[in-house]
Amino acid sequence: MLNWGEKIKRDLYWAIVLEPGWIQAGVWEIKENKVEVISVSPVTPWETDSEIVGASDAALSSAIQLLPEGLGEPSKTVFGVPPSWVNEGQIKEEYLSKIKNICTELSLEPSGFVVLSEAIVHFIKVDEGSPVNAIIARFGKDFLELSVFKLGNLVGTTQVARSVSFFDDVKEGLSRFSLPEGLPSRIVIYDGKEGDLEEIKEALTVSDWENVDKVKFLHTPKIEILPPDKKVTAVSLAGAAEIAVVTELSKEDQNIVMPEKSLSPEELGFVVGEDIASGQPPQVEKQRISPQPLKGKIQTFMSKIFEKPVIRLPNIKGKKNLIIVGLVGGAFVALFLLFWIFYPKAQIKVYVLPKRFEEKIDITVLKDSGATDIANKIVSGKIVLAEVSGEKTKSTTGTKKIGDRAKGSVNIQNGTGSVLKLSEGTLITAANNLKFGLVNSASISAALTPSTPGTYVVEVVAGDIGAEYNLAKNEVFSVKDYSKSEIDAVAVSDFIGGSSRDISAVSLDDATNLLNSLTSELSSNAKKDLISSIATDRFLIEDSLVATTSSKVFSNKVGDEASNLKLSLGLKSSAIVVLKKDLIDLSQNVLSKAAPPGFSLNSDNLGFGFSRIKDLSSAILFNLIVKADFLPKEDISLLIRTVSGKSALTVEERLSQIPGFVTAEIDIKPKLPWIFGHLPKLSKNITIEILSEK
Repeated sequence: MLNWGEKIKRDLYWAIVLEPGWIQAGVWEIKENKVEVISVSPVTPWETDSEIVGASDAALSSAIQLLPEGLGEPSKTVFGVPPSWVNEGQIKEEYLSKIKNICTELSLEPSGFVVLSEAIVHFIKVDEGSPVNAIIARFGKDFLELSVFKLGNLVGTTQVARSVSFFDDVKEGLSRFSLPEGLPSRIVIYDGKEGDLEEIKEALTVSDWENVDKVKFLHTPKIEILPPDKKVTAVSLAGAAEIAVVTELSKEDQNIVMPEKSLSPEELGFVVGEDIASGQPPQVEKQRISPQPLKGKIQTFMSKIFEKPVIRLPNIKGKKNLIIVGLVGGAFVALFLLFWIFYPKAQIKVYVLPKRFEEKIDITVLKDSGATDIANKIVSGKIVLAEVSGEKTKSTTGTKKIGDRAKGSVNIQNGTGSVLKLSEGTLITAANNLKFGLVNSASISAALTPSTPGTYVVEVVAGDIGAEYNLAKNEVFSVKDYSKSEIDAVAVSDFIGGSSRDISAVSLDDATNLLNSLTSELSSNAKKDLISSIATDRFLIEDSLVATTSSKVFSNKVGDEASNLKLSLGLKSSAIVVLKKDLIDLSQNVLSKAAPPGFSLNSDNLGFGFSRIKDLSSAILFNLIVKADFLPKEDISLLIRTVSGKSALTVEERLSQIPGFVTAEIDIKPKLPWIFGHLPKLSKNITIEILSEK
């Protein structure tokens, strides 16, 4: 429950309770192995980080004023923080910096911290003498924190954003705990200001807990209020348990001295937001606050408090002075009442489940000509243009075979009685059907005798690339379609030079895919450019977008040897825009008759979609899809008068009567403790909006 530096000897200690919006301080000591709380300050409010030091200063000073004479000043400090400030046994960085700033500015020596919910459970256990089964609930200004304990052990902690209903907030938080045996039937509530808790206790006490889904108690829960001073006692007791293993509370703690009213920092001689004293800040680790010797500044700070009275009261003896005091007091009360009545303002957003509706409407959109005619469903449009260009490169996937052709020489033998004339390119064929062509024309004489053919040596080249055309000497070839018995050819040398290999090349698919991909990207860019160029009161019809190619250059042709293909592309795009008002007016004209009883069209939440039907010379026919919400009709003026000046419970009850009610957000300014949870008295200071659920 605590992170501590080294243990310290018996002494006076500070106990500072830090909560969002509230600070409270106390002084305690260990006496006869028991904890005795000597004094407790009133609760001091704060809102911003610039106010937290001044509020802490005021709380410490108020607590010091209540100490008996002759006692020394506190030396070390124990902080009590809410569960939301702690993660895995460490104070979160954003809250640790607040504590560090307080210690730096006020020269405090930090000794450790306790989690308020755990400290409260420890205090109840010591006070009652048995392990605690309870739900500890802190009702902050903006959030509700719930901690569930079984036999003194923490089951879990959750945080819920505050709404207008205390019951709904608690119900939402408890539904997040899954306990088969049921939740503890004891709820202890606390916050910085005791007065606000009575209304919360009353609301939770009269709530119907038996019929709540996901929240089951063994018995109807008992609601208890923890007074603010007991938080200081709980922090002190938890600190003492770690410092000196003290587990008892002095009976004198039941008579703790507290002032009758809160004292402002100004009344105590301090200025909120200004430095109290200069000096180097104490070293603060993420896991805990490291102790720092308490010298110089804290002594000066405390001595100033004891040197002069806090408040000087006027001498009110005599009838005249009593009248003056009465008039001043009356004027103050009057000013306070005027402020309470006229200054506070409230903004209420009520979220409801709307009636959803979708309608298809055939409309005509004119191209840069003509006027809108709502009755005939004609909308005037305007053509907008955009030109974009870009480049893109991709790896090729095609392949191509290249190489050299084999060459050699053959002796053509003519066994016929006639001269044989062969032209250039005449084919001769090897036994494996490999074909070669004559490099030059040839004329072969007739056979001299039946056994002596005419001959002629001629050079030939392979019909294709490849090593398979490399043939050995004496290979026999057929010539054209002549019979080998009459005419043939014989290789007079080895055929050499034939080779082949595969290379990367541009395929048709490569070029097509690259073009489609870059066109799609540029079309998307063109649409973005068109949308960004139009005024906010206009709507671009995406289905009217047309893109044409203005330039196209590939780095290589299909079939070229290349490992990459680059495309430079230019597009000209056009689309039609229309006025949003025309679409809204047309939708209202069509949908107003479709509103369910007690509901009206929410023109602020219309959705539009277009589907192209047909192109005409001067217009385009579209199918307009309208998505609309219908909200319940409410007399806002009457509603405001009903809830003005009312408590959160009353407001929630009235708002929940609105059909489809889901939740409500209430923002009251200024956030002052005495008006928390109540709406302003004046109706003109309240605004109410009914909106579709987020």
